[in-house]
Amino acid sequence: MTGPTDPDISAVSKHDVLELVGTLFPWIADFRRRSLVDYARAAFHAEPPASSCDARRHAMLLLQRCIRGAARNAGFADDRASYIAAEIANAPVMQAGPHLHLLIEPDAYYTHLFSLMGLNAHRRSAYVSYAVSTVKFVERGRKGPGWLKLGGDAINVFGLSRSQMIPYSVLAQNGPYRFALKNVDRVHGDGGLVARLRSELPRGEFSSAALAIKQANASLWQRYFDPGIDFLQIDDDDVADLVVEHLLDKSSWLARNLFGKGGFVPCLLSATEALADGHWQGWFKNTTDLFWGSDHGHLFPLRLADSRLEARGVEGFSLEFTADAVIEALQSRKIIPNLYLMFIVMAILPGVHVLGGSRHTVYYPLMRYVFCRALAMTGDCELRTTIAADRKPGIWGHRVLLEDAEPFSELDMLGPRTIQAVLRKYGSLSLDDACGALESFVGDPLWACFKTRHNEGLVSVSDPEWAFS
Repeated sequence: MTGPTDPDISAVSKHDVLELVGTLFPWIADFRRRSLVDYARAAFHAEPPASSCDARRHAMLLLQRCIRGAARNAGFADDRASYIAAEIANAPVMQAGPHLHLLIEPDAYYTHLFSLMGLNAHRRSAYVSYAVSTVKFVERGRKGPGWLKLGGDAINVFGLSRSQMIPYSVLAQNGPYRFALKNVDRVHGDGGLVARLRSELPRGEFSSAALAIKQANASLWQRYFDPGIDFLQIDDDDVADLVVEHLLDKSSWLARNLFGKGGFVPCLLSATEALADGHWQGWFKNTTDLFWGSDHGHLFPLRLADSRLEARGVEGFSLEFTADAVIEALQSRKIIPNLYLMFIVMAILPGVHVLGGSRHTVYYPLMRYVFCRALAMTGDCELRTTIAADRKPGIWGHRVLLEDAEPFSELDMLGPRTIQAVLRKYGSLSLDDACGALESFVGDPLWACFKTRHNEGLVSVSDPEWAFS
């Protein structure tokens, strides 16, 4: 069987990708030549639930409690925090594409513009966006939460050395962090854009880069985006708190099913491993068993063995896999939920539709498939039936719009409160034109491999693995 990096796999083009996406999600194919606003409206349409059950309703109540608490921590008044929480139940759609970047980083900026189009189309006034904060300051080259391009220059956002950035995730509570905006391409003084951005960002010190970015984004949203829409950005700190809420509530589905030998979790892990031997291999890999170990923001994978979470490397970490031990480790941030557990508590269990990017388009349906396989193995027919009835649970909504313009330069030129002009500029483009060269797809060997396997008839939308898309 060929793997995703084998040299004989043919290249994939933008046309190939859009054809494949249209095959996987036939409803998206209808929007390729329609305006981006039309697609955004469809992406943010809240599908009425076809089914429900006690486990789902309870998971949604816990999610609302988490969002209400996160909104209060972000500075929203109690009534607005309650409104944002209510909105996620009334319109259960969440953007989960961009990592935790400043809003003016291109990947984040254009995705949030797309979200605004969808929100405006439905006249919504609350926007919840999940951003992965288990990412490092440097993702590749000079890209990542620790870097920004301004006026063509490379800006070191926090002024950190390479040794301070490479090992750590932005959620690390090892501050203080401040917005230094160090221009590494211009030794003698800042450019005007750097000075203007510095004046817009919070000037204090923060315990983590994640907290600094979230607070900066709240300020940027109010000034340059849409202050009429309450913007709440949550990250893996909030997910850790949500998992704790589940485990403290003995009536929650997660608390009843996460622990115990021969139960749901072993079935979930074995079903995940089984994907590695099939034609969908590479898309959903079990890098760590439900949690990351965390040593002051340095993350390492864990394996569940003999009722203990053990480090897969040489860290010497060991944790008893019981409710009390896991709760304590989450509260002290010795462990962090991985992406799969995040999707379980924030989307799969409560029934929230999630927007994501190039790999999310494929791996999220596979996550749902694995979850439902484990439910079938443990005989939980009610929850499985509810999840199977979901319509459009995962949607391509990240890098749907991607242009070459530098975001802060564009906003600075237009001035505050002009986001509607930007939305009109991009919203009239067709989906085909708006998505640019689709570099995140065409440069990905997994998509090239997927094209080959699809052309050979090895993967198909009729496969059982795709039944929960």
